[in-house]
Amino acid sequence: MTATLHLPRLRQLRRWPTPGARFTLALALALFAVVFALRINDPNVGDAEGALFIVPICLLALRFGLRGALVGALVALALVFVWGQIEPDVHLLTLGYVIRAITLLVVAVLLGTFVERRRRLEVDILRYYDASLDLLATGTVNGRLTRVNPAWSRTLGHSAETLCTKRFIEFVHPEDHGMTLAQMRALAAGGEAVGFRNRFLAADGSYRWLEWSASAPGADGVVHAVARDVTAQHEAEHQLADNARTLELMITERTRELDEARAETLRQLAIAAEYRDDETYQHTERVGHIAARLALGLGLPAGQVTLLRQAAPLHDVGKLAIPDCILLKPGKLTEEEFEVMKTHAELGARLLSSGSSPVLQMAATIAANHHERWDGGGYPKRLSGEAIPLVGRIVAVADVFDALIHDRPYKQAWPIEQAIEEIGRGAGSQFDPRVVTAFLALRDELGTLREDLAELEQAELPALSDISLVSLPRRSAYLEHVDRHAPRAATG
Repeated sequence: MTATLHLPRLRQLRRWPTPGARFTLALALALFAVVFALRINDPNVGDAEGALFIVPICLLALRFGLRGALVGALVALALVFVWGQIEPDVHLLTLGYVIRAITLLVVAVLLGTFVERRRRLEVDILRYYDASLDLLATGTVNGRLTRVNPAWSRTLGHSAETLCTKRFIEFVHPEDHGMTLAQMRALAAGGEAVGFRNRFLAADGSYRWLEWSASAPGADGVVHAVARDVTAQHEAEHQLADNARTLELMITERTRELDEARAETLRQLAIAAEYRDDETYQHTERVGHIAARLALGLGLPAGQVTLLRQAAPLHDVGKLAIPDCILLKPGKLTEEEFEVMKTHAELGARLLSSGSSPVLQMAATIAANHHERWDGGGYPKRLSGEAIPLVGRIVAVADVFDALIHDRPYKQAWPIEQAIEEIGRGAGSQFDPRVVTAFLALRDELGTLREDLAELEQAELPALSDISLVSLPRRSAYLEHVDRHAPRAATG
C-alpha cells in the first residue's frame, strides 16, 4: 500500500446532504424577511441586524456559488434601500448606502469565489479519483473497507457494496493470510506498509496479485491505501527467476563439461609428454596421485590438493621439445646433452604459463621448479629452501620416487624399500625435510606399490576430475608420478 492522498474524503463531501434549490431560496428569503422585520420594528438597534444579512448571503453562496452570493447581496441592498425609504426616522445618506453596497458585494464575491474554486477543485480531484487505474480505498484498522474507487470493479469485478460489506481478509488468498494480518497489525500500531504484495480474490474466482501501500491511520483510525494490479509483473518476475535458475543450471553443466574436457586435455598432454620414454604411460598418473597424497599429509586445503592432483602430471610436458637422441639415450648423458635436457623445465613452464586457469598456472610453477634442490644445487634457477614453491618441492619427491621404482632406458627399476631409503637420505639436501617426513609417513602403504602395479597398468585410467582425493584407493593413492630423468640428473 503506497502513501495516498486522502481522496476518499472528497467523495464523502460530495455526498453530504445538501438542501434543494427551492428550499435554499425559501430559507434565504425567510432570513432576509426576519432581519428586515427586526429593523422595521426597532429602528434604534442601529446596524447590528444589518450584519445578519451576511447569513442568507452565505447560504446562497454555498448552494449556488458566486451567482447565488451576488443575488443575495443585491437582495440585501434592496431591503436596505426599502428600509431607508419607509422609515421616517432614518435618513440614509448616499455615502452610507454606498458603503453598505460595497461591503455586501465584497463579502458576496469573496464567499462565492471561494466556494466556486473549492467546488472545481473537488470535481477535478473526484474525476481523478474515479478515473485512476490504481485501486484507491479507505478502511478501518479492524479490517474493513469503507470506500473504494471504480478501479476496484474494473480490475476485480466486485461491486463497491460487495467489497465494503465483507471483511478485507475474506478476499485474501489463504496462503497470504499470515503476512497480510501482520501488515494490518503494523498499520493499526501506527506503522506504514510500502510495496506489500498479496493475492486478492476476483469476482471470477481467480486471484490477482496486488501491490499495496498504506498510510498510518490518523486519530480517526482510518487507513488510507492504494493498490495496483501487478499480476503480469509478478508472473514476469517469476518467469525471469525460473529462467535465471535454468540458465544457472545450464552454465553449471556447461562449466562441468568444460572442466572435464580441460582435465582430459591436460591428461592427454601429459601422456603425450611421457609417451616417448615410458612404455607403461602411467608415470603422470602415479606422480599426480603421490603428490596429492603428500599434499593431504602436509595439511594443504582441499582446493589446493585438487589443483595439485590435476597439475602435477604436466610437470614434464617440456620434454616434448627434447630430441629423441637425448631423451631416449640408454647411457649417461654428456654435459652438453644434459644442458639440453635441463631446458625442458623452462620450456614446459613457458608453454603452460600462457594459460589463465588455476590448474595451468600451478602446472607452470611445478614444471619450472620440480628439479630445484633444497640445498640450491638444482636447476633451472638454482633456488633453495623455502624459495622453491611448495608444490614444486612436493612433486620433486613424487617424481624421483616413481622414477626410481620403474625401468627407464638408462636404468633398471629399484626395489621399493631401497627407493624409500634413497628419498629419506635426500632430506635436507635434495628434498624439503618436511615433505620427506610426510612421504615416509606413507611407508607402509608405499610398500604395496609393486603388488598393485601390474593391475594398475592394465586398467583404463579415469579422468582426473573423476578421482576422489579424500578416499583414494590404496593402489591409485600411491602409484604415481616422478620425472623419469631426475635420478639421471642426480647422478650426472
